[in-house]
Amino acid sequence: MTVWALEDGDYSDYHVIGVFSSEANAKLAAIQFGGSVVEWPLDPAVDEINAGLSTFIVWMHRDGYVERCETWQPSPYHPNGEMMLWRRSQAPAYRGTPKAIDIINATVWARDENHAVKIVNEHRSQLIASGEWA
Repeated sequence: MTVWALEDGDYSDYHVIGVFSSEANAKLAAIQFGGSVVEWPLDPAVDEINAGLSTFIVWMHRDGYVERCETWQPSPYHPNGEMMLWRRSQAPAYRGTPKAIDIINATVWARDENHAVKIVNEHRSQLIASGEWA
């Protein structure tokens, strides 16, 4: 379930104009006040916290090798976790180094490290099957 927020400004001028029960209401208000309509999750990560889960960071290679897996502080920017394909081979800081291998960089809610790796491995398989990670 989500709510819709109307935000405006940048950095120290950032502010929330209002929070709305529907996208239509937020867009209506945006006509009058300006700003950007954004979707916010309602009660993010509460179910995971109540289930006793923790957040883990996992770095996984295309072949399934786990470069890193450890407990991690939940992000206030991505309270439900985040998975991204990091094209590390294209990052100037990594060019020409053994670490210049593309990886999945994921923060997930899980029971333990094995559960975290399983979650990321399933996502890895989907990326390969869909052709997103060729």
